[in-house]
Amino acid sequence: MDSHRKLLVLATNELLKRNLISLDSEEDARGHVMATIAGENAVIMWRGIGWGELEISVWWKYDHAHHPQANLEGNAREEFKTSSPLAKRQHYPKFVGVTVSGWIERKTTKHLQGKKHDSLFAVYTRRGEKETLDALPDPIPDGFKAEGKFFM
Repeated sequence: MDSHRKLLVLATNELLKRNLISLDSEEDARGHVMATIAGENAVIMWRGIGWGELEISVWWKYDHAHHPQANLEGNAREEFKTSSPLAKRQHYPKFVGVTVSGWIERKTTKHLQGKKHDSLFAVYTRRGEKETLDALPDPIPDGFKAEGKFFM
């Protein structure tokens, strides 16, 4: 399994385990949660994008204390509403190891859209993290498939 897709499967499993999303619903829910994924701190975000699909984003090896926009005010403050952190990408190595987003289809079948690395977006990998991701065992999706048809 693609290493970034592993994180999306683990994140989706965590959301399902906590009953924060449902594979049987088509509602456009939205939220974020702090979690531990593969032994590391992470932020998982989800938002409905219509047609029964959810966008799932995960920021892995996340350290909120080092996020340069963690304690700002107004629109500059990180509120976990976007696929990627608000900070400029040059600051990512200070507070996040990996970011990745994808879409989960819930209407026709239950699957993360795309195969391998296709249909993943907002991907960032800090130097040295790819090898760590590759070493993670392939997770077993809980009620959905790790890959499937991409819907445009």
